Amino acid sequence: MTVRAKASVGVPLGLLFMALIAALNWLLLSRLLGHDIPNQQISFLSFLLGMAVLASLPALAVLAYHTLNCAALRYRLDRNGITIYGIGTQQIIPIGDVRQILPGDQIQGVITHRRGLRWPGYQQGVGRIPGIGVVRFIATRPWPDQLLLLTSGPAFAVSPRTPEEFLKAFAARQELGPNRQLEVGVRRARWLTWPLWTDRTARTLIGAALIISLGLFAYLSTRFPGLDLVLPLHFDSAGQVDRFGGKMELFALPVIGLIILGTNLVAGLILYKWERAGAYLLWGAAAAAQVLFWLATMGLVS
Repeated sequence: MTVRAKASVGVPLGLLFMALIAALNWLLLSRLLGHDIPNQQISFLSFLLGMAVLASLPALAVLAYHTLNCAALRYRLDRNGITIYGIGTQQIIPIGDVRQILPGDQIQGVITHRRGLRWPGYQQGVGRIPGIGVVRFIATRPWPDQLLLLTSGPAFAVSPRTPEEFLKAFAARQELGPNRQLEVGVRRARWLTWPLWTDRTARTLIGAALIISLGLFAYLSTRFPGLDLVLPLHFDSAGQVDRFGGKMELFALPVIGLIILGTNLVAGLILYKWERAGAYLLWGAAAAAQVLFWLATMGLVS
């Protein structure tokens, strides 16, 4: 028996939050692309606007994941246990571990030490209730509308669409008893257990390359208002200037560096599964390239 989580405002609110962030990004980009860049009014404020848009992308990704998770949340009940399905995760609770199921409105006590992400109509996290202990919330309804699965370990707060049928089905299957033993725990999809997420060397190399690249954009944006409109951009073998250009052309260097970073990042991600050292080499080379572009840019600006 599989029961979907009770319908709530969680999904519409998640979509609304995403739409608000997207609208704010549109306004920031409109200011940046419609006023600053065409009129050569680039300053450190322009860099901050671009960084605000860039920083919002991880927030959008997290919101998108949890909004989809809210829409897809369901609970599967059989004689062996209860499995809570989300996007890329399965929380398994053996039926023998469930000591009792109580409606949330019968629980006395204040939820404390709440952690995790939640908004009206969506709760995903951990809290503590006096007399019960640790509670994992995986629900789409407020606390009084939830069911609390009391186990030998942490309790689980869920919100099946039909609580009465869920309770009856649980009692019937508990009476049957399990025909195979399940292990309590969480199963995650491969993309959630990819070693890259916890690989400190990979994160350091990629992070260093990104920080150096963004730092060059910040440096140029800060210096830009005080630069001459026309600058020497190339020198011959004798050290004489052989090409002049507008100061906007200085941004070609960090843009090329960013393209190299993106190319090496993608190539490294593809290579990472088979040859981790090769991926490290690509990401390290990307960081080194950003340093070279820094040196070239400082030479032209000075």
